[in-house]
Amino acid sequence: MTASLAQQPIAAHTAADTEAIRFVGVSKQFESFHAIRDLNLEIHNGELLVLLGPSGCGKTTTLNMLAGLEQPTGGQLLFGDKVMNVVPPEERDIAMVFQSIALYPHLNVRENIGFALKTRRQPKQVVEQRTTEVARILDIGQLLDRRIHQLSGGQRQRVAIAQALVRRPQLFLLDEPFSSLDAALRRQMRSELVRIHREVETTMVFVTHDQEEAMAIADRIAVMNQGDLLQLGPPLDLYQKPRNLWVAKFIGSHPINVLAARFADDAAALLPDGSWTAPAGAATVAAVRHASPAGEALVGLRPEHLALLPAVDEAAPGTTPAEVYTRQILGTDVLYEVQVGSELLRAVTPTSQLYEVRQPVRVRFDWDDAFVFDRASENRIALPTSA
Repeated sequence: MTASLAQQPIAAHTAADTEAIRFVGVSKQFESFHAIRDLNLEIHNGELLVLLGPSGCGKTTTLNMLAGLEQPTGGQLLFGDKVMNVVPPEERDIAMVFQSIALYPHLNVRENIGFALKTRRQPKQVVEQRTTEVARILDIGQLLDRRIHQLSGGQRQRVAIAQALVRRPQLFLLDEPFSSLDAALRRQMRSELVRIHREVETTMVFVTHDQEEAMAIADRIAVMNQGDLLQLGPPLDLYQKPRNLWVAKFIGSHPINVLAARFADDAAALLPDGSWTAPAGAATVAAVRHASPAGEALVGLRPEHLALLPAVDEAAPGTTPAEVYTRQILGTDVLYEVQVGSELLRAVTPTSQLYEVRQPVRVRFDWDDAFVFDRASENRIALPTSA
C-alpha cells in the first residue's frame, strides 16, 4: 500500500475530480467598513484565477475567506455543494504562499518541503517521493541538502511554493508571493508558476495589484475595487472590452488617454474646445447618442493605438496637429507624450519610427481601437465594428 501511494503523481486534485468553488452574494464587514459587497464569483476547476486590484480593494479579504482565516458576514461560500462559511482552515484542504517567505532556518530544503507531511505522519517513503517530485517540478532538486541561508530570494520562494504543493491541496492560494523579488526574478517566477500550474493541474487563486503580472499568468482575472467585483474574464477580454472606464484605466501597460467628446452628424468633436474632428460614421454616432442622447461621451485611446504621423501629412483625414513633448526609449518601443491642444496624450510607436522632442507631428486613431464611455455612468458603450 505504501508503494502505491509513493507512485502517485504530485497532482492529486484535477479538474475532473474537484468541484467548483462559488461565492454567492458574499459580503464581509469589519464594524462599519464594507470590505466585500455582494460578491458572486465561480472559480473553475483547475484554473489559475487572479484577484486584481489596488490596495484596499478586497482581494486579500476574499483570499482569506477562501482560506478560512476570515468568515463571511453575509452570503455563502461553497466548495462544490458544501457551505464553507465557518469551516476551519485545517479542514479545507488548501495551501497558502504569502508575500513573506516562512521557512524553517534550522532545517535544510528537503526537510522544509517534507515537514508538513511528517507532521501528518506520512510514511517515510511517501515523504521522500513527494519531496523529490515537487523539487523536480520546481527545478530545485540540486538544492535539497542546502540550508535556507544559502539560498537566493528566488530559490527561497520556490521552496515556499514546494512546501505548499507537496501536500497536494485541492486549492492553492498565493498572496502577492513575488512582490519582494526584483523585476527580472519576478518575470522568471511568473513563467515558472504558469508551467507549474500546467503540470500539477491544481486550482490556484493568485492575489496581486500588478496588472502586468495578472495579464501574464491568469486564465481569468477578477478585477476588484472598493469591495466590488467590477469585471471577470480572460486577460484579453479585459484589455479589449473593459466594462467601464475604471477597468480600462487599470488594465494596460501604459495609462490610457481619455478625451472629452461630443458626437453629432458623422463625427466626434474631441478636446475641450472641440478642435479635433474625428470622422466616426453614422452607425457609431447613433450608438453613442442612443446611450447618451446629448452625444456627450468620453473617448479612451490606448497609447499603442494612437498613431503619430509626420507633420507634412496635413491632408490625412481625422488627424490633428501635435508636438512631441517627451520621449522615452523602451527597447523595441518608444513612449511619447505629445501636446494636442491643451492635452498631453501618450503614444507608443516602434523604434523604427522616431521623432524628436518639440518636433511637430500629427495624431490619429481608428475607431475600431477606441473605447467610448458614457460620461455620467462611465460604462463602456458598445460600438459597431467595421466589416
